[in-house]
Amino acid sequence: MDSITAQNLLKLQEIDLKIEEVKSKIEKIPAEIKRLQEEKQKVIDEFEETLRQKKQLELAKKEKELDIQTLQERIRKIEDKLNTVRSNDEYKAFLREKAQAEESIIHLEDEILQIMQQIEDLQEKIKVLEKEKEEKVKEIENQINQKNEEIKNLEEQLKQLQEKREELTKQIKPQDLSQYETIKKKVKTKVIAIVDDQVCTGCYMVIPPKIFTELLKSNQLLRCPNCGRYLFYESK
Repeated sequence: MDSITAQNLLKLQEIDLKIEEVKSKIEKIPAEIKRLQEEKQKVIDEFEETLRQKKQLELAKKEKELDIQTLQERIRKIEDKLNTVRSNDEYKAFLREKAQAEESIIHLEDEILQIMQQIEDLQEKIKVLEKEKEEKVKEIENQINQKNEEIKNLEEQLKQLQEKREELTKQIKPQDLSQYETIKKKVKTKVIAIVDDQVCTGCYMVIPPKIFTELLKSNQLLRCPNCGRYLFYESK
């Protein structure tokens, strides 16, 4: 393999590494967007849960007010009956029933006051949460838009790299390119390993003296007998 081919394969490897880097970034972004969308939904859900709590309290308050109305109606009927009873026992029974109804009303009114305080507290909390929600949702949406824009930019970079790769492969002999692609499928990472202090930086095994001597004599690519990668030596 001549030195020009060696240099072209090194350039090809550099492009391929950049392509893999860009692809890796593109693959990670959808998960990041999903996480942001889940975070956004969590903020919305927390706010809506507070609204639901307030609504439930309002319904509970209304139910207790209806219970009071029912008790008040019962008291009115008891009072009407008190004017018509003929026995003392019956009169006392109506009085006890009236007293129980009045006591129940007092308890219900106390509970309503507590609920009203809870509703008031929630209203204040809702005001704060609504502002926080709007700010957080806006911030998260901006981040999502940035991620989508990042995907577009990376896809454009990928397209340019692939075009650059295609142009470069035209300058490499088919058999050399085929060998490069075969090694690439096998090792998954760098096809060409720089030799550093007689060590292959692909598998970190010592290069046999004979092969290392050949590398020193030329600017060509030789194969590592251990991992099969191309070896390239740059004089320091």
